[in-house]
Amino acid sequence: MIASAAVALTSCSLLTHLDDPSNGSAPDGGYADATPPADDGDATLAGDDSGHADATLPPRDGGPSADPCATLEAGAFYAGGCQCTYCQKGACSATRACPEGFAWEAGNDLARCCSGLAVLTDTNENCGICGIHCATAGVSSPQNCALLSGHYQCVDCAANTDCWSGCCAIDTTPYHCAESNCNTGDCVAGLCPAPSACVQGVGAPNYCSYE
Repeated sequence: MIASAAVALTSCSLLTHLDDPSNGSAPDGGYADATPPADDGDATLAGDDSGHADATLPPRDGGPSADPCATLEAGAFYAGGCQCTYCQKGACSATRACPEGFAWEAGNDLARCCSGLAVLTDTNENCGICGIHCATAGVSSPQNCALLSGHYQCVDCAANTDCWSGCCAIDTTPYHCAESNCNTGDCVAGLCPAPSACVQGVGAPNYCSYE
């Protein structure tokens, strides 16, 4: 799956850039490019009044920081209800809506934030990813969101005009709304709802994915 997507994190994780001794790091294991913190235990680096340690350095004692964002270079962690707290360079912003398609449950590829709501993307409203709607009325053949070659697709279409993608593929049964050019079978750039992208199937239908 395309990478994109975001994984639900319950806490900020430590990202560090370790100095290579061959590049001039201090021989005693310290950092050659940073002033050591004061002995009073304050994690603030010299010249930095932000109250946070430089994002590229671990806590001085090597243990967890009291501030979960003090050592996070960039990222977001899940706060519940499809709300995320964003962190960058040692500072956390206010909590706001998670990005479209954010994975709110670790290990569950169907658990996504769609339009700010925590949903499962195996329904006619959000089929496979956020924003793919399987038409159940006003079409020549009502569709249903179902697994097709391992991915959820809108199946049982009867005409191109029935489909959200403008292509009802008939080369696979059941017929399905394809994320592709109906003449060539190739992915169409920008057809999948952002921020997902089309994955070209190999001996299988194309599909939209966040990874």
